[in-house]
Amino acid sequence: MNVIDAIESRRSVKAFDPAHRMSEEEIQQLMSLAVLSPTAFNIQNWRFVLVQDPALREQVRAASWNQAQVTDASLLVVLTADLKAWEKEPNRYWRNAEPAVRDYLVNAIAGYYGGKEQVQRDEAMRSCGMAATTLMLSAKHWAMTPALWMVFILTQWPNCSTCLQITPQPCLWP
Repeated sequence: MNVIDAIESRRSVKAFDPAHRMSEEEIQQLMSLAVLSPTAFNIQNWRFVLVQDPALREQVRAASWNQAQVTDASLLVVLTADLKAWEKEPNRYWRNAEPAVRDYLVNAIAGYYGGKEQVQRDEAMRSCGMAATTLMLSAKHWAMTPALWMVFILTQWPNCSTCLQITPQPCLWP
């Protein structure tokens, strides 16, 4: 399926087959594309939490207005963001760049995000939105849409469990 067809035929699915399970290979394919989603300065501030444990899914469902999709979808991906990813070894984002380019960009990262909580939040929202779009279009490509459901939670990673009021911490991918 091409991208235009995927966009034009995409739908918000509310009913899932609770007996259907995605294979590990399908999950790996989907998530390997998700991590290619663009982010400002390549800081990759999105985090993908795969919630597979049925008891944890019930807890997430309770925190998600009791939506059946949370427990019935084959794959539940919680998108969250590390609002401080920009300050955690920023050189690593540009390790393969020419030194002059790397130095410029690392300084620009600090200047863009430093002391600007709203900018950090806004960029996290944009990054997670693009990652969600990548997940949806990829799932559509493989006709996985009835298997995938996402919850978007904007919180500073790793506070996802606290925000959802669930324990223990679900699996972070990869």
